[in-house]
Amino acid sequence: MEGSCVPRALERPRIVKVNSNDVTMTWTQPDSDGAAITGYRIAYTTVDGCMAQHVTVKTTTTAKLNEKFICGQSYVFAVAAKNAFGFGDFSPFSEEVKIPNDTGNYLRSFPGIV
Repeated sequence: MEGSCVPRALERPRIVKVNSNDVTMTWTQPDSDGAAITGYRIAYTTVDGCMAQHVTVKTTTTAKLNEKFICGQSYVFAVAAKNAFGFGDFSPFSEEVKIPNDTGNYLRSFPGIV
């Protein structure tokens, strides 16, 4: 029955900015299978797998995470969409990003981002 399923998995999120305080990412909204998307769950982990966390956001297709990232540590991110029937599967992980050690105005722009 159409409209009675959780959303489909998203494509891999794109990391667009990283600094010592936050990570900004974007993604393409998945097929909702007939029920409106109401939010997203973003999972992230250190590349070595020592720390895994998640946060739920009510947003469209961009999120700026201001979590307590560890400077100098590398992370990957995945996103799952939510509709009235629950959360769908997580996307594949993003590219690996390293949180810079400095606390100044360091900003990393990724290739292909204007």
